[in-house]
Amino acid sequence: MREVGKIIPVILSGGAGSRLWPSSRAAAPKQMLPLVTDKTMIQETVMRFASDMYHDPVFICAAEHEPMIRQQMQDLGVTIGGFLIEPLARNTAAPAVVAALHALELEEDALVLVVPADHHIEKTGAFTRAVAACAPVAAHGHLMTFGITPEYAATGFGYIRKGEPMSPGAFTVDSFVEKPPKNVAERYVESGEYYWNSGIFLFHAQTLLDEMESYSPDVSGPARAAYENAVRSGDIWNLDAEFFSGCQSAPVDKAVMEHTRKAGVVPCQLGWHDIGSFKALQELKADSQGLALSGNIRLSQTRDCIIETDGPLVAAVGVENIAIIVKDGAVLVLNLDKSQDVKEIVAQLKLEDGTPFL
Repeated sequence: MREVGKIIPVILSGGAGSRLWPSSRAAAPKQMLPLVTDKTMIQETVMRFASDMYHDPVFICAAEHEPMIRQQMQDLGVTIGGFLIEPLARNTAAPAVVAALHALELEEDALVLVVPADHHIEKTGAFTRAVAACAPVAAHGHLMTFGITPEYAATGFGYIRKGEPMSPGAFTVDSFVEKPPKNVAERYVESGEYYWNSGIFLFHAQTLLDEMESYSPDVSGPARAAYENAVRSGDIWNLDAEFFSGCQSAPVDKAVMEHTRKAGVVPCQLGWHDIGSFKALQELKADSQGLALSGNIRLSQTRDCIIETDGPLVAAVGVENIAIIVKDGAVLVLNLDKSQDVKEIVAQLKLEDGTPFL
């Protein structure tokens, strides 16, 4: 078995956060914002790696976000391991390949922890213990993910069914299921055999590259070429745009985890939240009346809402299950049951050249 060394955290910060518009904009997407605490989402993420278990964090992001991330890390006093600049978005599989290639340059037996920049984790100690439980199994050649014990029958998350035990706290993966309907999700939760798919992965770099080459060569080949032809400037690697654009756009789950025989899962309870919509944010921040409020607000007979304003007074009377967001000259009024559809407004603005509001 390979010796477990320090882990290289690679933070994926390429999302646009369009379902959190108008709070999240192209110039300052959701991971750059203090949505839950007084720290931004990406600062929260990095703070989980302040121990001797980890190397300095590496960031995968767009070029326009590098200065902002750098400043936010300086504000925390965090040393940066480097920036891998995506010329365009290609989901998470291609960045995982690039992360593995970069890690091998730093350390021959590198373990890589790939984490999104927009997750909120309440129990950081439990997260550290889960990573520690994963590490020996990942070093032995397994692609590990973290299964979140489900709190309810969510239909917006993927599910993982655990298989046979691999080591204390770790199991093989029996199956992945993408966003099941309500009745199926209820059966999964009742069974106790399924976990929410967190989208966080820990793997030995070479194992990931070998499995990607076997199951998704249309991702691994162009991604490798994009990294090998990257232009380096200081701690920044600008991935080659022509090669990177040739990568199939796919998540890690679809590209490799659903196919490989080396997938494993560590079930855990982390107080994990994927801040992917205003509904998710309202559920996380709501008081006993279901209200999550920020700014100059007056209410009457109102509950189960998220209302935020950056200046103008917002008054709400007799409404429920609504988001009202006032930010930088834009106003969003949203039925929270339609939280996933905010991106349709963003798509309209792009077609209509609504650049000042994007």
